[in-house]
Amino acid sequence: MSDLTGHAFDTPRKARIKGAADFMNHKGLPYFHTELFRFNGVSKTRGWAILSQDNELFDRQHHNNEGVSKQRGRPSVLSPKDLERCDRFLQDFGWSARSLTWAQLAEELDLDVSGQTLRIHMGSMHYHKCIACSKGWVSGNLASKRKDWAKVMLERYPECSQWRRVRFSDEVHWSVGPEGKVRIIRKPGERYCADCIQHTLNRDDEKANQRQHSWAAVGYDFKSDLNFHTTKSCNGKMSLQVYRDQILEPIVKPWLQRGDDFVLEEDNDSGHGGGATKKRNIVKIWKEQNKLEHYFNCAQSPDLAPIENCWRPPKQFMSRFPHWDEFETRELALEGWQKVSQHFINEQVDSMPRRLQDVVDLDGQMTGW
Repeated sequence: MSDLTGHAFDTPRKARIKGAADFMNHKGLPYFHTELFRFNGVSKTRGWAILSQDNELFDRQHHNNEGVSKQRGRPSVLSPKDLERCDRFLQDFGWSARSLTWAQLAEELDLDVSGQTLRIHMGSMHYHKCIACSKGWVSGNLASKRKDWAKVMLERYPECSQWRRVRFSDEVHWSVGPEGKVRIIRKPGERYCADCIQHTLNRDDEKANQRQHSWAAVGYDFKSDLNFHTTKSCNGKMSLQVYRDQILEPIVKPWLQRGDDFVLEEDNDSGHGGGATKKRNIVKIWKEQNKLEHYFNCAQSPDLAPIENCWRPPKQFMSRFPHWDEFETRELALEGWQKVSQHFINEQVDSMPRRLQDVVDLDGQMTGW
């Protein structure tokens, strides 16, 4: 322990020194103050200063002592105004500003600090460096369609409350067996141990079990069960008959029969009765007969479907566990789906006006949603 006179010794140590001195004085026992100070690890100067502060206020540590001015630490290199400038710069100039290094950002704003110092101070505002999210390329033609579609929908439904009638639906495919390489626990020399080898599935014999297919819908204060279905397609694409017989009839129809007030959002896929064809089909006929209100999302626009955000938690949950057959895969998928909270879903639904505005602001390019 340093014996500098400016050191703020803790309250228990002060109490021990003063208590021992008071006891010795009360009993009339001879003692040397220097030995008392040395035993408690303080200098003679500091020890006498502690004994001279004979009141309860000075028994506290300096940072809790109202009678002592705070002199600890040096003044901050960057002022709150400097940090506010940095924050405003990042918000106003977007990607070009956020892709700068900390040192380049300090130079750009004429801050006389190193990049490391700026990084530490910006950390107080929760800024940090991370890998940029990667989004797919959008062609000029698709970008124009996305922007026009977003403008129309934003003009019709500008308020969050107007999107609370919508139930966003989607299919998701769960791979049997982990995708990619599995990280295992092993010691040096166990590289080729039988317990440390990842065996791939025999895809020729188990093509039918490569993936499990499920469908779900979410909305404001609404979350459906995760419903599994079967399809003959190798890539999991849903046919018109599968959609009608395994989704619309057993799942959506009961919602209509009990009087639920909702609009169903769907991918503009041929299996949902959409796509480029204008011909009547069994799904379109079913929707007309059952008076189902629905709309198709803009093509190739997962950022405009809040349910896409709801697949991430169960996917992440499933990646933590091995699942080598269809039963384990379904069980883990159902357990992961339960981890998607209604509060999270409500936040995603209420973000729809913001999502549409972001598409317009980015001229139809893919957004960060």
